[in-house]
Amino acid sequence: MTTATAAKPSIPGVGRYATDKAYGPLVEWCASELPRLPFERAREAYAAILSDHGKDPRAIAIVGLSDRYFLLTALCGRQDALDPWLYDRCREVEALPDGHLDLWAREHYKSTIITFAGALQEALRDPETTIGIFSHTRPNAKGFLKQIKRELESNDTLKWAYPDVLWQNPKAESPKWSEDDGLILRRKTNPKEATFEAWGLVDGQPTSKHFQRLIFDDVVTRESVTTPEMVRKTTEALELADNLGTQSGTKWFIGTRYSFADTYATMLERGSVIPRIYPATDNGRLNGKPVFLPPDVWEKKKAEQPTQISAQMLQNPTAGDDATFNLRWLRPWAKLPDRLNVYILGDPSKGSSQRTDRTAIAVIGVDENLNKYLIDGYRHRMNLSERWDALRDLHRTWKNQRGVQKIWVGYERYGMQSDLEYFQERMNHEGYRFEIQELAWPNQGGHSKQDRVERLVPDMMAGKFLLSPVVHHETHGTARWKIGETAVEFGPGEGKPLKRRDEAGKDYDLTRDFFEEAGVFPFGSHDDLIDASSRIYDMSPEAPVSMMGKFQQPSADWIL
Repeated sequence: MTTATAAKPSIPGVGRYATDKAYGPLVEWCASELPRLPFERAREAYAAILSDHGKDPRAIAIVGLSDRYFLLTALCGRQDALDPWLYDRCREVEALPDGHLDLWAREHYKSTIITFAGALQEALRDPETTIGIFSHTRPNAKGFLKQIKRELESNDTLKWAYPDVLWQNPKAESPKWSEDDGLILRRKTNPKEATFEAWGLVDGQPTSKHFQRLIFDDVVTRESVTTPEMVRKTTEALELADNLGTQSGTKWFIGTRYSFADTYATMLERGSVIPRIYPATDNGRLNGKPVFLPPDVWEKKKAEQPTQISAQMLQNPTAGDDATFNLRWLRPWAKLPDRLNVYILGDPSKGSSQRTDRTAIAVIGVDENLNKYLIDGYRHRMNLSERWDALRDLHRTWKNQRGVQKIWVGYERYGMQSDLEYFQERMNHEGYRFEIQELAWPNQGGHSKQDRVERLVPDMMAGKFLLSPVVHHETHGTARWKIGETAVEFGPGEGKPLKRRDEAGKDYDLTRDFFEEAGVFPFGSHDDLIDASSRIYDMSPEAPVSMMGKFQQPSADWIL
């Protein structure tokens, strides 16, 4: 440990314990040197500190406020956290704690380092602070609070080092000391919020509470990604909880991925947080080397978690070998061919409410080489009459397009669904008739949705399934499609974006939706459009007939 002149403390809360100038060198060293030490040097330094200052509570308090890893492993006795990878993570989050979304693999100590040790250190630094811990449900949040409560009741070392903050007998001395009401440490002010409180995000959010620090740990769970509505409910609850902070307050977000389309994906897409992502392997893939877990444990997890390991352990639902599609198989068309046969393929939902699935209608063009083009369609919630209007309008539009030789319509029917009977009534009433081929069981392969969708793989791999080149993002004439860490860029082509408007009046891009569904299948929460597109194989698609001369090249007005 180097000697330095007394310096003004630069670490929150340290000034309470460094009133004597003799502590100046220790404070300066903790602020400038200690955070830079590698793991083994830090452990040597901890041993020296405990040897030289082990009987001086003020010196120990200073180091604990300065160094979260010392607080965790030495003062809280967490010898299980003695690992160089965990040490590096602790250093990282301690240096930059606020505004980040920490997505780490399961069992990699993110909650121990951030929610437990981090929240405890913040309260020891500032006894007047108020901290709200939120999880998806309140019982989960209480689990984090219970861990802090037990530590503050039983850890005599902490009570010895921080007697001005911690109660010797908190159950008897504290104004509030329970998992329901929260934990109040020694403080001079009297806010209505306890020092620590635990609340649920989607059940029982508090009212009239404003915490200086909001900690959101595991707000996404398996239950929160079961349906798009549950994802939306969690996302909206998280937005609502933002009002429980203070103007100058801070937020920490800690979690694990469950689905590509979960609330964390929304946060990342919005850019509202800074991602800090640590998968279980060095390359973020199943074939990588584990960064923390022993190799035999990692191999066991791969064997026991084949469907969950990409999301839970790699933090990327599209990273596993079980993903069906490689995004780089997808190709854009620059121009549509002169001749096409057109197939309109419907996969209906059962209503237009927020609880229903989406209706997907894919319009696929087939050229002389049996290449397939996504050229039109819909993907949003529709009621029965809206489904008829969409199907009729697509048929009317495409049967009159120059270059279209034939047009077929296929529509999925399962059970007692009555769409086809209703469509027949509308045809009779309106005097506009066309044949609809009923699509029940697939003509080939298995009957599950995954089996149906996987029929797209050969054409995609061969570059024979093409999408519009104009999508959501364009920079300098280049369209850029991105799913997770995978980005595919295409040059500009002809045609207008496949824009539609959903049941809420919001615009969406059909090509982008197809790209996103394919990129995360079968892990994503949406697969309506790619499922409808796969029905092209149940229609026995035919190539248009080559004719003498050529039709005039279709204009950009093909895409409406």
